[in-house]
Amino acid sequence: MTSNKAAWQTAPDSKSFSIAPGPTPNPSENEVVIKVAYAAVNPVDWKLQETPFDLPYPYIFGTDVAGTIVQLGNNVTRFHLGQRVLAHCDGLLTQKKTNNAFQEYATTREILVSPVPDNIPLSNAAVLPLAYSTASAALFHYLGLPYPAIQPISLGKRILIWGGSSAVGSSAIQLARAAGLEVLVTAGLRNFEYVESIGGRAFDYADSGVVGRLLGVLEEGDLVFDAISTPETQSACGEIVGRIGGVLLTTSPVPSVGLPDGVKGVFVNGLAPGLINLDVGDAVWRKYLPEALATGLFVAKPDPFVLKGLESVQEGVDLLKKGVSARKIVIEVDGE
Repeated sequence: MTSNKAAWQTAPDSKSFSIAPGPTPNPSENEVVIKVAYAAVNPVDWKLQETPFDLPYPYIFGTDVAGTIVQLGNNVTRFHLGQRVLAHCDGLLTQKKTNNAFQEYATTREILVSPVPDNIPLSNAAVLPLAYSTASAALFHYLGLPYPAIQPISLGKRILIWGGSSAVGSSAIQLARAAGLEVLVTAGLRNFEYVESIGGRAFDYADSGVVGRLLGVLEEGDLVFDAISTPETQSACGEIVGRIGGVLLTTSPVPSVGLPDGVKGVFVNGLAPGLINLDVGDAVWRKYLPEALATGLFVAKPDPFVLKGLESVQEGVDLLKKGVSARKIVIEVDGE
């Protein structure tokens, strides 16, 4: 393996990345080493710059990669050298600097890796990992829904996904349908066609009467997942949950913000499929996603907005913080 290069966050309060030699990957028995072609930017990356986590700085950020396998741990039999893959890097859990995305070579556990069919560009595949894990955690760990299937059986229930054009929302729409649910989503008018193309029934989030319109469709026993999780969206979703019952799933670490009295918010930990509930990880990463991607039943959405080179990581972080919809910022590390 040639030398590694990484985008380093040198201190907790730094608002820039330094490009310097990276760590040498040495996979554990259940890990793979991936030559990173593309790495995606997620909200957690700018949030770590705003409110530093207890990490061993200097540190490497990033969770989402797509590339080719160049080394296998001793116990890994599901993959082969040179195979195209997408992967969720779990460095926020392990705090191993090799387990992060913004570098030329990254490692992660094979339970968080999926093959990428030849007809899917790696730049598109890179949009999925953390969003897919988070949506999977919400639906199958926290809500306990049946695991996704190529031929799902209808559950006769609905789920509202607030923020359907987001990366998490896009994965959640497709996974919820694969679990047998009817999916209602909020989106801006310009993104209606997009969210409906991946299986959602769209409602305009900017419509002042949207909560009432949704309550006209949702019933007791239906489900709500806030994939945006600002105080405003949690307030709207909380009002709905207060009427139909259940709990509100949120991606905010402070899940109670904006909720009415008596409504419980539950934080969805995107690491759950690889940490808390390995049965979910096995079902969604090993069993469902490879076949669903190969057959076209699950699509890599939203589309990537590609920036070139590790030098552009900070630009990507800043752009994402300003807000994007129906696309995901992806860094071209080595391309394909």
